Amino acid sequence: MLYDKEPIQELGRLFNHRKSKRGEPVSQSLFLHFRKITAMKLFVVFSFIFSGLLVSMPLHAKEKLLVCTNNYEPYYGETMTDYGPLIKITRLAFTMVGYDVAVRFSPWARVLKDAEAGKCDIIAAVWFDTGRTNWMALSDPILTNEIGFYKRKDDALVFNGYPDLQSRDVVIGTVKGYINPTGLETAGIKTEEVSEDLLNMKKLINQRIRLALVDRNVGWYLLKKSGQEQRVAWLVTLQKLPLHNAIIKTAKGNWGKRLVDFNRGLAVLNTQGTVSKILKEYHIQD
Repeated sequence: MLYDKEPIQELGRLFNHRKSKRGEPVSQSLFLHFRKITAMKLFVVFSFIFSGLLVSMPLHAKEKLLVCTNNYEPYYGETMTDYGPLIKITRLAFTMVGYDVAVRFSPWARVLKDAEAGKCDIIAAVWFDTGRTNWMALSDPILTNEIGFYKRKDDALVFNGYPDLQSRDVVIGTVKGYINPTGLETAGIKTEEVSEDLLNMKKLINQRIRLALVDRNVGWYLLKKSGQEQRVAWLVTLQKLPLHNAIIKTAKGNWGKRLVDFNRGLAVLNTQGTVSKILKEYHIQD
């Protein structure tokens, strides 16, 4: 069907010259109306985009964990770079799976007391003890401790078993809260407890005890710092103990998830060779 152009053009002219209720030409009024609609559409579009960004962002910040431990150089210590290799490994493993980690150092007995009361989330690091399983869960092993006796190099003492030490009235220095080797406590041997390994090594050098029960690397490292490592000798290895992190069950939060997450991060670090690399950086042989 064909239309006469003149009537249509005339209608357009009439339309453009009509006034809106506010006095503008209808064409101007329509333009303003169109601009309002466009602005509303843009608002809706940007609102949708912004809401999508909110959905894609994490709903919660990283969970913060408090790691409690004592000084156990060369494995970890508050004066060491990055607090030592074990803390460095612990932080990397937790960070890899979405946690932030803070570290607090205290004497070992205080560490255990605070952890059992739920005042910290992790203990770095512990050996297995059946008496603690009700309030802590152990991670996969991180490294291995070689536990035994140091003696003074000028001491002719040899190790022929616990009964022999008991018969010689040997005094052994131990650390409060540490797990002693099987048979030591029941052998009737005299022991003296201190709060940390450094005190025992000093007592050994000063002839206040005859043997110091300690990790081999720890004892050597502590005396090397003061240039006295040549004054002692390793007597005997009593046991090798896997060293774990303890996930505290009495702390707030999901300890089971933390355990699974840490083990997952640690496995990745082991696969990458990162754990071995860090231990070598600190001159530790596992």
